[in-house]
Amino acid sequence: MSSATHLRTGSAPTLAAPIMRLLSKVTCPHCWNICHPEDILWISSHPDLMGDPVLGAEHPSRFLPSRFTVGGQALDAYATVCHRMACPRCHLLIPREVIENTPLFMSVIGGPGSGKSNFLAAMVWELRQTLPTKFALAWSDIDAAANHLINGYEEQLFLAADPDALTYIAKTEEQGDIYDVAKIGGQSTAYTRPFLFSLKPTPEHRRFKYSAEVSRVVCVYDNAGESYLPGADTPGRPVTQHLGKAQLILFLFDPTQDPRMRAKCGAFSSDPQIKAGRKTLRQESLLNEAAGRMRRYGGLGPQARTDRPLIICVSKSDIWAPLMDEDIISEPYLPATDPAKARVDMDRINRVSAKVRQLLLTTTPEIVSMAEAVSKAVVYVPISSLGHAPEPHPSDANLLAIRPRDIRPHWVTVPVLYALAQWTSSGLV
Repeated sequence: MSSATHLRTGSAPTLAAPIMRLLSKVTCPHCWNICHPEDILWISSHPDLMGDPVLGAEHPSRFLPSRFTVGGQALDAYATVCHRMACPRCHLLIPREVIENTPLFMSVIGGPGSGKSNFLAAMVWELRQTLPTKFALAWSDIDAAANHLINGYEEQLFLAADPDALTYIAKTEEQGDIYDVAKIGGQSTAYTRPFLFSLKPTPEHRRFKYSAEVSRVVCVYDNAGESYLPGADTPGRPVTQHLGKAQLILFLFDPTQDPRMRAKCGAFSSDPQIKAGRKTLRQESLLNEAAGRMRRYGGLGPQARTDRPLIICVSKSDIWAPLMDEDIISEPYLPATDPAKARVDMDRINRVSAKVRQLLLTTTPEIVSMAEAVSKAVVYVPISSLGHAPEPHPSDANLLAIRPRDIRPHWVTVPVLYALAQWTSSGLV
C-alpha cells in the first residue's frame, strides 16, 4: 500500500481544521503522470476565469493556489472558493479520492463485438448489489460525469422502464465521449477516460476502523476493440497506454467468435450467437498486440512475462456451460449470515479455472499459450453478462437484443473479488 502524508489543511490551522490523509505520490488516472500532492492544480470556480492553455477556451482555468479557506479549499484569482482539482500535466480532473486512497488500475481488453460493454455494465451493477449485502463494502461512483456512459449501460439493461422491450448496448466507438483531449508539448493528445469508483468498508465491515488505509479507488479502462488492432495506438492517440499502469488486466475471450467452440456448442444450443456464418476473430492476435503494448509501456523486454495478473474472462458461459462438469452458474461465495464474514470461495474458483483452462487447451490452445506467455499469474474465469440467449431485433435481423426481464448475470463480479482477495493486502474480502 502506498505511503501517505497527513496534513492539517487551512491557512490558519485550528483545532477545528480537518485532517486530510494524502498519498505521498499521486498518479493521474488520465495521463498517468506521477506527482506530489502539493503540485496538484485547482480548477477555478469564478465564471470569468475561463480558458485553459492545455484543455482549451471552453474549460475553466487551472492554477496552483496560494490562498486557502480554513477548511482547506483553494481560492481562485477572484477569491471564489474552488472544489475541484486537476493534474499538473494534462489538466484533467482529479477527484479528491484519487489523492487520498490507493488506486487499483484495471484494464479491460476485448475484440470488436466481444461484449465488453455488456460485461462492464453487468459487472458494475452486480458489484453495486453484491458488495453491500454480502461483503459489507460500498461500491459507488466517484465522478458521475466520468461514469455517465457506464451508468447509461446499467440503466438500459437493469433499470429499463419496460422490462419486456428489447434493448441492446451500442458498440463502443473509437471516437467520442470516452476520450479526453489535452494539448501537451504543442500536440493534441487523446486519453481514454477512466470509469472511477470508490471501494470502501461500511460500518459493519471488520476493517471499518481502518477505512482510510484499506479503501481503494478503482480506475477501469475500456476501449473500442479496434483500438487493439496493430497500428491503432499512436503518439497523438495513446488510448491504450493504461496497459502500462494496469495492476489487473481482464481479457474478454468470446467463444462465439471461434468456429471450433461454435461447433462444440452447436450440438446442444440454438443460441443465435453460434449460428453458421457468424464473424470469426483471431483473438490470440489481439491478445498478442495488447501484450506487446503492456511490455512496451511497462518497460519490459519483448519476450518478458509480467508479474501483473491476467484474468481470461471466457464470456457467454450460459451457452457453453454443458461442456463443463462444474457449476458455473451459482456464485462462488462462501455462505454467511453476517455480511462482515462473507468470503470468496477461492478453492472453487481455482478449481473451475483449471477446468476452463483444460477446455480451452483442447479447443483453442493458442489462447492459453499466448496468455501464459504474457503473465506469470493467469486465471480463467467463466462469465455470462446476460445469462440468457439474445434474439434478433425486429428492425435488423443481424442485431441481437435482449429483454431486461431475462437478464441473469453469472460470475461477472468474480474477476474483481478474486483479485482483491488474491493480490491485495487490504483485507476487504
